[in-house]
Amino acid sequence: MRVALARYPDEPLIVSLQAVLHACCKQEVQAVECVHKALECPSSFGHTHHTNEQVACVYSMLGETDKAFGWLQRCIDSGNPCWPFFQIHPYLEKLRREPRFEDLMSGLQQKYSALQIRRL
Repeated sequence: MRVALARYPDEPLIVSLQAVLHACCKQEVQAVECVHKALECPSSFGHTHHTNEQVACVYSMLGETDKAFGWLQRCIDSGNPCWPFFQIHPYLEKLRREPRFEDLMSGLQQKYSALQIRRL
């Protein structure tokens, strides 16, 4: 984390990952500060949905489920509707206790399981 932050101090993907680390360590103030910093960065070398997912994880771990659901929905809307991963993601555990999580996952499963995937 130190090396990544030294090289890319304003990269939202790295800064939001730092927020996840702070949330894991129960450092709520630092976690939220990193979330705000990540969201203020105008561009990223990664896909925005990864930052959105990490922000959802931070808020889930902090027990702010409304914010976590909002960021999870942004993650989905910005290109990452990976419902099988969300169902086992350890940092989204608090969201899985909510009935709306199951509704969201079943909707994603129904929508994306119906897609025919084939080789090009």
